[in-house]
Amino acid sequence: MEKRFISMMGMLMICLLVITTFSNNVSATGPTVKIKHYKNNKNFQYAVISGTKYKNANAKMLKYTKTVYQANAKLQTRLKKDLKAGRAMKGMKYWSTVSCRKRYNTTNKTSILCINDTYDGGAHGMPYVKSFNLYKGKVIRLKSAFKSESNYTAGKKYAKNYMLNHPNNYPFADQQTTIAGHSFIWTKKGLQVVFDPYEVASFAGGIKYVPVPGKYLKK
Repeated sequence: MEKRFISMMGMLMICLLVITTFSNNVSATGPTVKIKHYKNNKNFQYAVISGTKYKNANAKMLKYTKTVYQANAKLQTRLKKDLKAGRAMKGMKYWSTVSCRKRYNTTNKTSILCINDTYDGGAHGMPYVKSFNLYKGKVIRLKSAFKSESNYTAGKKYAKNYMLNHPNNYPFADQQTTIAGHSFIWTKKGLQVVFDPYEVASFAGGIKYVPVPGKYLKK
């Protein structure tokens, strides 16, 4: 139990580091963003952006948090069964929570970064990153952040080469590594693509971020 507690505390430190590292990316020039608690539970956060044009974006963010809330409810049911069957130690807890923060906010671009922390047994919990990135009021995927198909291709190449040229930060990256389909956040210099633990580094390495310059992206 002591080792498990240490692992959980380590994960908490990783999440706090993420919050601290990217706080400087937030701008005050964009729409008002508030972080709310689903069912008044601080373990289930979601963002609400002020303004009617953000109605669809707000609905998507709330829906994601509801999904995590439902996943946690299923874990509690599973925990009861595991405790009864002896598959879980007395006093053990399972959970799936979500914490969200504003990471970037300007007139055209807003990034909300959410971390879903899940533990269902084993040596440690697992953080999964989910971002909501808005461009002119609409939630977009990574590919749509680029100016064109050719810029997307160039941006993917840039990111892969960046990882391969920094093996100490991304030891698991190889020629097959791609940013395609990943979460990201806007930054002052462009964007940063997010990789969960184990994707391009060990669990101890935490969540990893890979920069892509603004020259490839929509303004």
